Amino acid sequence: MTLFFNILFAWLAVISGILLSIIWIIKIIQKKIQKGCAKDLLIKINKFLRKNHINLGYLFLISSLIHGILSSYSIISFNYGTICLIIGLLLWYTFIEKKHIGKTWIQKHRELTVLLIIVTVLHIFEVGGFIGFDRVINSIKSDLNPKININDINISSDYKDGIYEGTGYGYRPDLKVLVTIKDGLIKDISIVSHNEVGEKFYKPAFDYIPKKIIDKQTYDIDAVSGSTYSSNGVIDAVKNALSKAKK
Repeated sequence: MTLFFNILFAWLAVISGILLSIIWIIKIIQKKIQKGCAKDLLIKINKFLRKNHINLGYLFLISSLIHGILSSYSIISFNYGTICLIIGLLLWYTFIEKKHIGKTWIQKHRELTVLLIIVTVLHIFEVGGFIGFDRVINSIKSDLNPKININDINISSDYKDGIYEGTGYGYRPDLKVLVTIKDGLIKDISIVSHNEVGEKFYKPAFDYIPKKIIDKQTYDIDAVSGSTYSSNGVIDAVKNALSKAKK
């Protein structure tokens, strides 16, 4: 369920950030539009967003913080996600302390808003784009499947010799592996194709998980910190391959 909440709070942070950022844009647009339904609608939206400005700001900060804690990156590290959170805190400070800052607060606030938009876009590219809730559904299904306990099975009698292909869902779908079984044991695991993005995210999992599974002779292992999605993708792919190798 960690992935579910991670993605949920990521989307909440992005949506609240967008709503906070468009207030100024809507104000500019409504000034350029003559009287009419469109102008009236923009005025209503603007009033609603201004009325809930502080609440949206807190939603952005809390969502960003929780997302940062749950993400593969350490929140205390140099990455665009952490920079977004820092900019959010500066935005909160300039808004709360506007009386002490003086007339220049609005200019600083808008400059920080533009910077937040830029860094948010960079962060989205950094992590390989948006994750849809189809990824969440697959993660929940995986979590609900009972884990295997190496102490309760006899590996050598459970699997037929051969080479078996398995598919898993990492950060993105269609992560494929080939698992070689010899003398009833897992002898080799090779990743033949994938759609993962960001080598610094998936490479640790690709290097560590296959070796660990072969060493332990089970896929019931922990994911690599900082490479959770890809780790789970490899584990799921191996699990899928082994299901085809069962006697």
